[in-house]
Amino acid sequence: MKIVFILLEVFLFFSCNHRQSTELLKIKPIDELLTEIPVSEFADSVSLIQLDNRFLLASYGNPCFTDSFFLVTVADGVLKYSYTGELLMKIGGIGQGPMEYNRNNLMTIDIRNKRIRVYSIPEKVMIEYSYDGAFLNRVHFDLPDDTFGYPTTMRVLANKCYFFYTSMSGLSDPYYWVITDTCGQSLEIKQKHGQPVLKRGYACGTYCTSSSDNSLLYYNLFNDTIFRFTEQGVMPAFLWEQGKHRISVSTEDISEEMMAFTMFAETKRFLFFQWNNATFKSSSSFGFYDKRKQIFMGTKKLRDDLNTQISIPLRWMFSYSQKDKKEYMIGKIEPYELPEEILQRENIDSEGNLVMIMIRLKDE
Repeated sequence: MKIVFILLEVFLFFSCNHRQSTELLKIKPIDELLTEIPVSEFADSVSLIQLDNRFLLASYGNPCFTDSFFLVTVADGVLKYSYTGELLMKIGGIGQGPMEYNRNNLMTIDIRNKRIRVYSIPEKVMIEYSYDGAFLNRVHFDLPDDTFGYPTTMRVLANKCYFFYTSMSGLSDPYYWVITDTCGQSLEIKQKHGQPVLKRGYACGTYCTSSSDNSLLYYNLFNDTIFRFTEQGVMPAFLWEQGKHRISVSTEDISEEMMAFTMFAETKRFLFFQWNNATFKSSSSFGFYDKRKQIFMGTKKLRDDLNTQISIPLRWMFSYSQKDKKEYMIGKIEPYELPEEILQRENIDSEGNLVMIMIRLKDE
């Protein structure tokens, strides 16, 4: 059974503190997917960036973007690239020195203070670098005991650091999130109710993404609410519809009808989604909701009709970024998946590193 999601219903959420009603969109499933969606439905250009070959990368994680450069994390550490794909430098390095971090780390860019922050997970230490890679500081962070798991995502908003925890197959950790100041002092710990839960046969995650209005969006697949983090605090942003497609804390056996979202991003005009069924045995799906037209589209085939005329792989998770006041969804593709004419036109090495797909979104 094919299931996609659409934002249709409105739910009135009543605040316990202010007793004021706020309209929240509910996300509920429907039964159809389009054969394909052209990217021109939500974008006005597509560009390709191949990361140069000084480090050979099978993949990379956690891309973070500024107007002039972007960072990716790889097994060798944090790498800084230009928007032509040129490797500019390696930020710090893997090791035990005061300027180094563990291979198990989280990375983010602090735009307000123009710092690159790398959190070394086992030591609970934040290492700070300038945009030019100069070592600035090493600070111990007051995070909870990590017996049941580590944070898997870190973001900085204003002068606070946000650490988000996950729920994976195996043991589910007892935290949703921890908020600290940039000096490492704990400000808020959002703890789950009850004991850690043993899961069987599937992975279930917690996901965080930046939003177009300088806020963060967070969701846990076991929770009914998608939360928004701003400088003023935390508030509900959207709701998941109840039904047999939902995974709950009490779920023991899963079915293909149950859905696991792997990406959720809000832009000025659109909401974007990626999802799979909870068995993760089928191919991923991609969808978006156009706030202006109030329509939703979902598909298993996203076609680049603006540049390469090929299908954009959905096995990689998309990310959202802003550059020069424009919004982008960022994908990936192996160079050998590109036609020969595109390789030659874009000067891409067919045996080189992954190619980043920069999809520039339509304006409001």
